Amino acid sequence: MTIKAIFFDFDDTLGDRISYSTDCYRAILTEYSGIEDPLLLESAVQDCVLWDEFGNISKNHVTEMLKKEYGITLPIGNFPEYWVNHQWRYAVPFEDSAETLQKLGERYQLGVITNGPAEIQRLKLKQSGLEQYFPPENIIVSGDFGISKPDPRLFLIACERLNVLPEEAVHVGDLYSRDVTGALRAGMQAVWINCQTRRKGGDNVLKIARISDLLKYF
Repeated sequence: MTIKAIFFDFDDTLGDRISYSTDCYRAILTEYSGIEDPLLLESAVQDCVLWDEFGNISKNHVTEMLKKEYGITLPIGNFPEYWVNHQWRYAVPFEDSAETLQKLGERYQLGVITNGPAEIQRLKLKQSGLEQYFPPENIIVSGDFGISKPDPRLFLIACERLNVLPEEAVHVGDLYSRDVTGALRAGMQAVWINCQTRRKGGDNVLKIARISDLLKYF
């Protein structure tokens, strides 16, 4: 069946999460850590990025590791909440995201399916400059619905919004367990993007290294 719509995850798919998470950790540690040695400061920043595990672990783990490895206790009461309210300010896209969306938008309907607080995910899109490629109604955020990827219902809601059948839609994302599994269970096609790591497996779906690789297939 002809593909009519392409949906995207945001973090680590369209948005360069490693970049804006690094910038956010650097800003936090510069302000609150008390570290004056620039080499030690950068070491702490880079370790925070590693402990962060692509955003798939509690931010309390990061603060616990900071205390254990560097003896730093951040004077921030609720660090997970602080992170959510500040990280979006540093959001940037991958260098090829805008051009890829512009070209795909000439041939397909485009949408976003992303997990997270609704307002924050939309702020990331706006801050990154990518909001312009998606009509507001095409941006599906888990926080608006009380269900999250990989729940197939979120993907089906997205298809209904764009008035396409699941088999007429593709979803592109970096997390196999959330993006690929959710899309396939909803009856959509899936594309697994590996921007930051060279993960093995997932041979049942199309795999790409960067977002602009989509232009080879769609």
